[in-house]
Amino acid sequence: MYRNVLLALHIASVAGWLGCNLTQLFLSRWFVRRGGDAAVAWFEATNRLARRYYNVVGVVLGVTGVLLVRNAGYAWSAGFVVVGIAVVAIGASLGVAFFAPDGERLAATQIAGGRPRLARYLVMVSVDTTLVMAAVLAMVAKWRA
Repeated sequence: MYRNVLLALHIASVAGWLGCNLTQLFLSRWFVRRGGDAAVAWFEATNRLARRYYNVVGVVLGVTGVLLVRNAGYAWSAGFVVVGIAVVAIGASLGVAFFAPDGERLAATQIAGGRPRLARYLVMVSVDTTLVMAAVLAMVAKWRA
């Protein structure tokens, strides 16, 4: 039962991370085309996601991952464990170093009457999404377990 609860929370946190990334990929251009207050609100929201939402999802993901590894007896050097830890660390670094400041920059550009340039932002969301998907594949296949 304990393992199932941990696994459910772990999967839900991955779904939360991945779902939010896909939402950003799907809606960001639409909000830029709408412009005005809608675009400002969207970019302020992406900043808030980077500062709060992803932190909660990342902590739940990390804690449940550690507990699952400890409970199942896998080695910390197992490939899928290393990939999972690396992706959480990279995701946290991207949130702090890129996504939060970029959300502020995009909102400020929109407030100033400019048209936010999304290319770099969307590339980074795509990279982050690809990393999450690679971690999911590593977990499912139990790379080098």
